[in-house]
Amino acid sequence: MELNNSQSELIDDNAVTAKPADLRVVLLADDETLHRYGPALRRMAVGLIDEVGELSLLCTDDSHLLEYVPSPPVRLIRQIKKFHQISRRENLSRRQITVTANRFGIWPGLWPRRQAAYFSEALAPCKPTLLHALSERQTRLAQNLSEQLQIPYLVSLLSFDSGSFKHISPRCGKILPCNSQTARQVQQSRPDLAKRIKFMPIGTHVTEQACCYRHGQAKPQIFCCGRFDYHHGFPDLINAVKRLADLKHQFHLTLSGEGPAEHYLRQQVKQLGLIQRVHFVPPLETMLSSSEVYKTVLQAVDIFIQPWPSKTWRPELIESMSVGNTIIVADGSNNDLVINDQTALTVPFHNEKALTDVLDLILKDRSYAQRLARQSQEYLHKHFLASRMIARLAKAYREALQFSAFKTN
Repeated sequence: MELNNSQSELIDDNAVTAKPADLRVVLLADDETLHRYGPALRRMAVGLIDEVGELSLLCTDDSHLLEYVPSPPVRLIRQIKKFHQISRRENLSRRQITVTANRFGIWPGLWPRRQAAYFSEALAPCKPTLLHALSERQTRLAQNLSEQLQIPYLVSLLSFDSGSFKHISPRCGKILPCNSQTARQVQQSRPDLAKRIKFMPIGTHVTEQACCYRHGQAKPQIFCCGRFDYHHGFPDLINAVKRLADLKHQFHLTLSGEGPAEHYLRQQVKQLGLIQRVHFVPPLETMLSSSEVYKTVLQAVDIFIQPWPSKTWRPELIESMSVGNTIIVADGSNNDLVINDQTALTVPFHNEKALTDVLDLILKDRSYAQRLARQSQEYLHKHFLASRMIARLAKAYREALQFSAFKTN
């Protein structure tokens, strides 16, 4: 699925002559961006190793998710905030560079160019030829670094943030929205950038069989994860579970996450007498020390629910589809994965009766639930494989590098 046809591409295939050795790429991220990629981060890093001459990942936070990135061969560049002054330390055996800044320093936020200057000094020995901001959050850093290092950059978009496009400079070779709606929003907001937009869906690996209702006579397992905020629809889901319990359905609901509403939700479960049915567990990424934690957990699940409309990329949805869960999603989510009654079932947000009715249907009609799960896997096979993501991304890198040469000439 492409936003632009071949005639409107900035660089055609015949012009893409950059070789893997010419591509020394630095990925830019922070802790939140790494969380938003989830397991796709490791797949991206592993897949790109064969497509580029050298790959580095610069994280402006000391995120624990960096432990999931294979280093070596990926070089990790992380920033740690301590009490002493700024310094730089390199560990050649582990291919890691640690950038240490004063814990109380305020210049990164007030003077982003100064922050970029320090990072460019750390990156200089790596001799990068291309920067890739992994989300819209790193757009300004990518622009400042590209100016100081005199190299082009790309920006991936996990959501639409109109403010990010104030910092799109001529050095930006490609803009890579992860879903088509975001791509359309960018085109409408900045039609002058249309030729640089390249739809770049995030990919996954798909299991051979759907796991929905493949657990014998065990009680159906319903799973929901996310930040426990008051506006995310968790109270509606718990009320729907109470309705289902009154209908004598047998099942378990697992809520994975943390947040300000957790105490309220636990009290709601207790007051409704659902303690034996509803279980709280930590967020997915902290449950197991594995980059494939999502699949490990979700393979024991039958039904996956996202009870609020998400406007940004969330890895849980595609991972649950990939293992063959039956999917229920609130209307209004910004993604290309959900096609009602084909890959998932959609319900109005904050409508617990509609949610109850859909769950009642899925719990009663297991063959229908399994058919939906298999259809979602087939859809991923056609459009959202990790191998396709890597091939398209490598091509975007070559085009961005050629774009830079084109602009220079």
